[in-house]
Amino acid sequence: MMHSLAYFSLAAVVAASVTPPGLSHRVEGIEVPAAKEIIPAVTVVQENRTYAVKLECAACPFVSWQRPHEAEWQHPPPANSLMLMLKLDESQSALLLDDHRIFPLDPMPLHIGAMQVPNDLDKGVLDGQMARGFKLDAPGRMRFPLQYEHSVFRAEGPGSMWLQFNVTGLASGEDAEPFRLGQKVIQVLLRAEHHDDDYKLSIGDVQVVEAKNMAQAPRMECGRLAMVKTTFDPTQWDEYGKFGTWSRTWSLVIGRLGDYWSDHLEDNMMLLPLVVLLAVSIVMATRLYQSRQQDDRDSDAETALLGRYAPPPYRDIPVIKIEEYD
Repeated sequence: MMHSLAYFSLAAVVAASVTPPGLSHRVEGIEVPAAKEIIPAVTVVQENRTYAVKLECAACPFVSWQRPHEAEWQHPPPANSLMLMLKLDESQSALLLDDHRIFPLDPMPLHIGAMQVPNDLDKGVLDGQMARGFKLDAPGRMRFPLQYEHSVFRAEGPGSMWLQFNVTGLASGEDAEPFRLGQKVIQVLLRAEHHDDDYKLSIGDVQVVEAKNMAQAPRMECGRLAMVKTTFDPTQWDEYGKFGTWSRTWSLVIGRLGDYWSDHLEDNMMLLPLVVLLAVSIVMATRLYQSRQQDDRDSDAETALLGRYAPPPYRDIPVIKIEEYD
């Protein structure tokens, strides 16, 4: 017992002699950076009204900003996505995609762009965008013009409809050539409540799905899909219209004539009243034609959604298997 006490006392003396005077033992706290909260493919901003969508853009060219007005293409491109905002307008009678009306669909050409973001976009960054009033084209972000397919067809349940927005490509890239996409599709389930001659829309669901898994439109007895489909490629349009159409040819001729008359106005002063009258007539006719087209499109879309008239009867078309024999 005495030997043990002596040994313990000796150890205490040695420890005291080794430890520098005035030095106390303490554990410093280590600050660990908070884990980033990565936003999912679909973020609910306001239930049934506003949704933020992050659409994965596999192998898309990525722009790295060195300074506010100086950027370069990054090689290899990191995993990135396209950021889109879906919301109903104030009257709840139209669906907007980044402030462009996609239901009922505005007349073509409808140029829609999407902001490019890294796949690991933090929720705090999205919150900052929301604070700016959902203006997604932030400084230091690349905004790509989109090639897309827009489809609308009736869903199960009264007043329900699927709207599918498929980004098929980017109209420009590093080499100024279109970049093909189409792996995933945004589909929105719209619902409408009909009150007298008016209606109000609500968003039932927003999904980002593989193209092979997207909802399918029913078929009519003739075998065609009971849907309205619109495709848009910005590279096929210019200020006069879509290439290869009569409307563009007409607009081009009128535009060139207008340029000619304006260049030779002094030589044709006597014909100026006739030119003005002709120009006004052309503008009014063009506006009337576009207005009728839009009214027809709105009427078709609203009728399909509200179910005022039943669509042509449809049924599943059997698959006919053809076997070949030697």
